[in-house]
Amino acid sequence: MTSQTDKEYIKRVLDGNTNAFSYFVDTYQNLAFTVAIRVLKDREQAEDVVQDAFIKCYHSLASFKGDSKFSTWLYRIVYHSALDKCRKNDRNILSETIEEYSYDQVDDVANALDILESEERVKLVKDALERLEAEEQTIVTLYYFDDLSIKEIAEVVEISAQNVKIKLFRARKKLFTILKNKQGLYKNI
Repeated sequence: MTSQTDKEYIKRVLDGNTNAFSYFVDTYQNLAFTVAIRVLKDREQAEDVVQDAFIKCYHSLASFKGDSKFSTWLYRIVYHSALDKCRKNDRNILSETIEEYSYDQVDDVANALDILESEERVKLVKDALERLEAEEQTIVTLYYFDDLSIKEIAEVVEISAQNVKIKLFRARKKLFTILKNKQGLYKNI
């Protein structure tokens, strides 16, 4: 599952070339940070978690079996480190209630967003994502922004693939509700 390039760099690091680990930091730091900030909602804490996760990853590299993608393994470390930090902070995560909408209406979110300008759309989606629970934010981010499969996301958050599908659907419904309430764009729906 792990890409050939990742395998080569893993071998280099395990053979004693510690500088080769910078490849992983350069390649995966942005999404690792995105995963952490979705859970923690605090830039400094997210940066600390990502740094700690890379250190854990480095020290545990010999135990990486390659059954999943390297990125999936790393994101799992980041996700669980962020959850641990969040628990330590005893943070309450804002949650939106789900209004009753049909499957077709939830799918219309993508069509309705095409009306908005690109920059405005990005800001709106980021704001809406911030209102989801940490696990939902992570699932949506990994699915839509990192193009991970349902199976890979299930490995990262350590829940079943079916549960990922359910949580992804619910998160989309919540996003629809948030966007509907923010913009009033969907009067004709």
